[in-house]
Amino acid sequence: MQVRVQASSLVDNGFDPMSGHFADRNCTMVRQSNGWIWYEVDTQPGACGNLMKTNRTHVTYVNNIFIYSAQNSSFSAPSRVPISCTYPLEADSTLDAYISPFLVEEGGISGLGSQFTPAMSLYRNPSFSETYPPGPVNIPVGSPLYVGVSVQGRGPRFVVVLEDCFASHSRSPHTPVKYPLIQNKCSVDPRQVQVIENGRSTRARFSALFFLPNGQHRTVFLHCNLTLCDRGKYNCSTVSHNFHFISTKKY
Repeated sequence: MQVRVQASSLVDNGFDPMSGHFADRNCTMVRQSNGWIWYEVDTQPGACGNLMKTNRTHVTYVNNIFIYSAQNSSFSAPSRVPISCTYPLEADSTLDAYISPFLVEEGGISGLGSQFTPAMSLYRNPSFSETYPPGPVNIPVGSPLYVGVSVQGRGPRFVVVLEDCFASHSRSPHTPVKYPLIQNKCSVDPRQVQVIENGRSTRARFSALFFLPNGQHRTVFLHCNLTLCDRGKYNCSTVSHNFHFISTKKY
């Protein structure tokens, strides 16, 4: 506990500021600083005659300061100043460090999941509401093709991005002979191919005019190379070519 008294006030009233002591007369923890007199005592029961009182919420330390007259050098009673200080028994504490949670990824049980499986459909109309059944489809040369590619079960954060789409006479997408429709996410010829939706949802759509790829009346297959883009982390817009992808599937 610290009690501060203006030194000039004590002197003007005839007291010797440095004579003060607590209930234990041997406790004279007195100091002077910048015109103030400080009387100090530890907040401990019994220190310099302290009494301690407690209840459920606070603790109070009680003592007296005795100050003597500056004029009398003989026996005389000092002036007594009761002091007390009450401290709460409740407080809040905040940890200086802050905690950043993370999951341990190394070790333990790990495995490789299956590759995602896209579904590629040919639609009868520009509203993409009715599909042709699987198998051979007879379409007049010069007609528009309406093609949609979608992926299920990967969550709303992932969107489908068509990287490249092409026609071929082979059922395999790895054929060396390709007739490109979409390259680097863009139409190879806006007059022939229109990219309707790409990099915005779990499905992508485009339309293309159907002509004989090499002037021969042969069966034509459509293939697309696509990726899934995490739009919660990256810019998946097909206007930009700066992508980061998690997997690739040729279909």
